[in-house]
Amino acid sequence: MFVADKNIKEKGATLISPFNEERVGPISYDLSSEEFYTTEDGEIRNQSEISLEPGESVFVSCVETVDLPDDMAAVINARNSKIRQGLRIDAPIYYPGHKTRVFFRVSNISKDVIQFLKDEQYAAIYFVKVDGAVERPYKGAFSDELNFRGMAEYRGAYEKAMRKIESKKDELKDMEKGIYANVLVLLTIFVALFSLININVGLARESTETGIAFRMLIFNLGTVGSIAMLISFAQTMIKSKDVNKSLLCIGVACFAVALVLAAWL
Repeated sequence: MFVADKNIKEKGATLISPFNEERVGPISYDLSSEEFYTTEDGEIRNQSEISLEPGESVFVSCVETVDLPDDMAAVINARNSKIRQGLRIDAPIYYPGHKTRVFFRVSNISKDVIQFLKDEQYAAIYFVKVDGAVERPYKGAFSDELNFRGMAEYRGAYEKAMRKIESKKDELKDMEKGIYANVLVLLTIFVALFSLININVGLARESTETGIAFRMLIFNLGTVGSIAMLISFAQTMIKSKDVNKSLLCIGVACFAVALVLAAWL
């Protein structure tokens, strides 16, 4: 059962502090943002304002702290105006006995860049009356959290799982690069084959000329050498690996033979 505005006002700063009666709704209290937290290379950074691209998220600390009695819990929800703006808020249920600053995560699910500013009201807190006092009030890892702790004592377990996700992302990126490389190689081969066929057909029509066989051989060796070296360098650039020495040697050898024959001819 939600706590009504009258009861929220009666408890005032003993329940949520600092307390401003003008922010009390029928069954809620509007929260005021204080700082925005991001994590870079494992380090927590706090900012007084931030702009989020579509799909990005940030943790928000509020000005207010709550001190829940043993027979009351609290939930956080986005304000209606912010939902319509394209924001989504995720927050824990604050258990009876929990004393903490209020934190939540806000995500930009719109198609626009949204700027977040200090003292803006993005969410509201709703107090829920529990049917009787709990036997074990909250005394967990995030008790008395006045400054943002990130993953707190769960960091080791969470980071292990997150590293697994990152490794999967790297595997997908490598797979994507491999697909691009294979497509480029196939395109190169198709173009080369068509070129070889067209030029050879043209040279065959001139077969009465002296030295046509050498001209065809020189052309084919040069083309094969170009294809081999192009494929080798394409794989190197796209897959970020060492040069394919076999293909490179084939290409250089073909070019060398073609030059020798051209000079001799």
